Amino acid sequence: MYKIRISRLILIKVVLWVTVYFSSLALLYHTRWFIPFLLNPENHSVVPMDEIPAVWFIVQICSNLIYVYVSWLLIRLFRRYGQTGYFDPDSLKVLNGIIWSCLGLAMLGAVKIVINNFSELHLGEWNSAVSIINLLIRSFTRLLIFSSPQTIYLLLAALLWAIKQFVMRALEIKLENETFI
Repeated sequence: MYKIRISRLILIKVVLWVTVYFSSLALLYHTRWFIPFLLNPENHSVVPMDEIPAVWFIVQICSNLIYVYVSWLLIRLFRRYGQTGYFDPDSLKVLNGIIWSCLGLAMLGAVKIVINNFSELHLGEWNSAVSIINLLIRSFTRLLIFSSPQTIYLLLAALLWAIKQFVMRALEIKLENETFI
């Protein structure tokens, strides 16, 4: 049983280090492509056709920075878990960082989608409260739910928040038990 737990932790650490490597590599390439784009805005051959180049580069760079940060946080979390065998108060900081990162990724994706599909917002038709509500709901569901769902980041943030609440309660019980003994 102990060997299985160690091998799973090693597998998780390997996956996280591979994620750090590929995210760092993508960060390097996107930055390398962004600098020539800034010097000559006509030079955007790596950007997908339906994307606005400046927004695409900024979202890609920020997303990869977040991926590297989250991977580093998780490596630190699993290292401490491997040493102690349980989560500690430092793990709450890691979970907070990951929750905020998920919300940041959702926000980056939403901004990119709205900017790239700005023509579908029909701003000229927002002239009454009913039409504003109707167009907000339509735009929200069409762009952020069906076209390119950002809800997975929000669901992941909610799941991690629930896990954080469980860890906080477990730490309180552990502290109570230690003071009782």
